Parts: sequence; C-alpha cells; structure tokens
Amino acid sequence: MQSGYLYELAIGGAGVPKSNNDFFKEKKIWSKVKDELLGCYLTPYFSKILWTRKPILYVDGFSGKGKFDDGENGSPITALECLENSMLRYKGNNKPTVKMKFIELNHAEDLINNLSDEQKQRSEVIAGKFEEQVIPLLQNAANQNRNQNVFLYIDPYGVKALNATLFDALPDVFQTVELLINLNSWGFLRMAFALKKTDFREEEDKIFQDLEEYDSSTAATIEEINDIAGGDYWQEIVNNYNKRSIDGYQAEKEFAQKYKLRLREKYNYVLDMPIRLKAGNHPKYRMVYATNHPDGCILMADNIVARTDRLIVDVQRGGQLNLFEETAENEIISIDELTEKAKTMLNNLHNYTRLKTFLADFYNTFGILCGSSKLKEVLKELEGCNYIEVKRTPALTKASKPKPTRFWDEKGEKAIELKRMS
Repeated sequence: MQSGYLYELAIGGAGVPKSNNDFFKEKKIWSKVKDELLGCYLTPYFSKILWTRKPILYVDGFSGKGKFDDGENGSPITALECLENSMLRYKGNNKPTVKMKFIELNHAEDLINNLSDEQKQRSEVIAGKFEEQVIPLLQNAANQNRNQNVFLYIDPYGVKALNATLFDALPDVFQTVELLINLNSWGFLRMAFALKKTDFREEEDKIFQDLEEYDSSTAATIEEINDIAGGDYWQEIVNNYNKRSIDGYQAEKEFAQKYKLRLREKYNYVLDMPIRLKAGNHPKYRMVYATNHPDGCILMADNIVARTDRLIVDVQRGGQLNLFEETAENEIISIDELTEKAKTMLNNLHNYTRLKTFLADFYNTFGILCGSSKLKEVLKELEGCNYIEVKRTPALTKASKPKPTRFWDEKGEKAIELKRMS
C-alpha cells in the first residue's frame, strides 16, 4: 500500500468537542487508572523499541492540558516521563529518533505552559482538531521514513473522532503500529439508538454520571456511524435491543466484542479493559488495545490485570481488599477453569508453538482472565503430568554437570516452545 493512501481516508465530521474545563479541576480515580494503564505500558514499550534502533512516533490525539488543577499529570507528561525513564536505561550508541506529538484543540496553550523546557524540546504540541491534524501528521512521517514504530493514543470525549479506515491503513504503512483507544461504547450505542429511532431504555444519568469525557453529540447518517464502527454490524445489535431480545448490558458487551473483532482484521491481538465504578454496573467505557506482536499483547494483558486490581479495590470497593481475584468483567475464574481453557487451545497444537504466541492467543481467545504468571503455572502443571511437551533453548544448564533447563520465562536468548503430548 502506498503511504499516499492516508490522504484518501474519509473522515466524518466530528464536530467541535466541548471544552470540559471541569474535567481538569481534579483527576478522578478512573482517570488515574486509565493513565496508569498507558504509563505502565509505555516504559517497557519505549525500552524495547529503543533497542531496535528504529525511529518511534508517539501520537496523543486528545492531549488535554498536560496537568490537572490538583497537580496530577495528564497523559502527555506521563508519556514524556516514561520516555525519559527508558532513555536513562538505554546504554547503546546512536539513540533512535523519538518524536512525541500532542494534538489538542481547546487547551494547547495550557499544555505548552505545563511542559518543562526539556519536555518541550522532546515534543511538539499541535493545536487543532485530531480529525484534521492526524492524517497530515502521519502522511508526513510516512514520507520521511516508513520504517518506524508508531504508537497512537486516542482518548476522545466521545466516539465521533474514531475512524476504522485510518486504523486499517496504518499497519500497511509503518514498521509497527500499536493503538490504545478509549472506546465510549455506551456513547456509541446511544448515538446509534437515536439515529435508528430506538428508545434508550437505560437510565442515562446512571450510565453517564461522573463521566466528564462523554460527548453527547449525535450522528447525522448511518455512514457516519459505519465509519466509526468499521462496518454495519452495529445495526443488528440495535435491532435486537429494539426487539428486547437483548438488554443494554448485552448490547454494550456485544458491540465491544464485535468492535474488537473488526480491529482484528488488521491487528493480530486486540484486548480491552472495561472501566466500571461499581461491580456489576455497566462499564463507563472500555480501553481497547491493538497490536500485531505477541510480546506487546502479553505485556498489556499483565498491565490490565494490575490496573484491574487497583480499579476493583480503590474504586469499586472503596479501598477494601478483595478475598478473591476478579477479572475486569468482575468474574472469578478458578484454576480448574483456566486449565480447561488452556487444554482446549493445546488440543489444537500439533506442532511446536512459541510460549509467547500461545499466551497471546489465549488472551485473544478468552480475554484477560489472569496474568501471564498464573497461566505459566497452569502450563507448568500440565508439563508435570505429561499433558504437553516443552522444548527449551538452551536445553541444558551451564553447570559442570549440565541438567535439563526448567525455566518458564523467555528472556534474552531463552526460548520456549510447546505442544500437546502425542
């Protein structure tokens, strides 16, 4: 695909988002969890990509002020601090070029003022609408060097700025592309219901309360909603909701699942983390992550597990510790259930498969039911009972009397392959 294709993408008019000045008065806990999800991923991401010595382009499409009025950092400063930490650890020569681009419509001047002199040297603030700025930015980057790694963070006030065609184009243009998207699934459904003249049976105040990021603007045409969703699959969900064959909770979950499946047409691994303020409530929104690399998938899955623990304890339970480990969907998954799901996947493995590929495929298939360390414990047990064959590189220890290696971490030169026992 030619990079000029980016110029041909049709961006539906998203309107002017509201300024949401109140949003910046105090950083709420769910916003902290969201930025922690970003920050805890970016430091190892930058560290890994720096060692490839290939350029990095980081784009924050809705950057905000950079700081909240209570002194808490926003996503731009979070990202810059992650980059700085990674740069300090990088001991190689010829550091690759890293470009940090922050697009912001309403608060570009505030953002510039909130950056330190060093941070200003490392970054560029682009004043304007994401929909108007992002394609020229990416087009220019592609013209300069397509052999670079792109990370796109999109945290809009609504969903009208999302464009599936743009997301489709990027992996064909750049070396690697990773997306982290704040998907306001309920905002999308509300807009779709309005266009299809379907009564919204949910309590809007209950769903959208405390959600300053929400933009209540509507779509004018079905094509506009198709551009956001990447197809017309949403119409069946709306029709089923209208017929009362599914409720609102099911409609939201089904839309999120089909949105992920749509992204998987171009990205091998797509994960999501629902953000709930109370256990059992409708998600306020979902953080959706997409990549073509198993390492990134596993890293983000572990990151989501850690952020889920914080969200459940600090937000949903008001600081009270939980006796049982829950998933982001507030499910309690037993070891037996994990083992059965692992066996389901292993039964289809007749050739050796890299451990990291197996783990990433597990998350892609079943969702984030646990961290990778627990999954490895399940596999360790299956190896012990001769359910799977495990091939390790190196196969032997470096001791004077070498023994078979038993490690379960793929670090450095270590590699693990596994398959179902014949």
